[in-house]
Amino acid sequence: MHTGDDFNYSELIGGDTHGFSHVLLGIFDPLATHTAAATRKLYDSDRDGFHAILAPTVSLARHIFRAPTQHYKTGVALLIWLNGHQDHFTMLGGAQAIRSLPYIEDTFKLADTCSALSKTDIVVDRMQQLLKSHGV
Repeated sequence: MHTGDDFNYSELIGGDTHGFSHVLLGIFDPLATHTAAATRKLYDSDRDGFHAILAPTVSLARHIFRAPTQHYKTGVALLIWLNGHQDHFTMLGGAQAIRSLPYIEDTFKLADTCSALSKTDIVVDRMQQLLKSHGV
């Protein structure tokens, strides 16, 4: 059984030499489309297709979960908000401010690179609002 390794999730989801794995990961939420498609590839015994889907997302996941790892929720909440799944980027206790603006900008860029941003019109508008609120 494998749990909680958000840096090496691709290998963990893929399982051992017998394909066995139970994985519970925080990265599943912002990458739900990717992980669902990759898991389908595993179901179809297409390990190459599985890795092809997840490989482009690894840099984003490693960025979101970089030290201090306990603040990963800022990156997750950012992507959920940018993709239109909630109407605000406000976290309990103002936790969205724990990560710096450069962290948020890099999260945005990496998410764009691996196609983790789904609703372009909403994403661009929201990112512009966020940058403007920071004086950029």
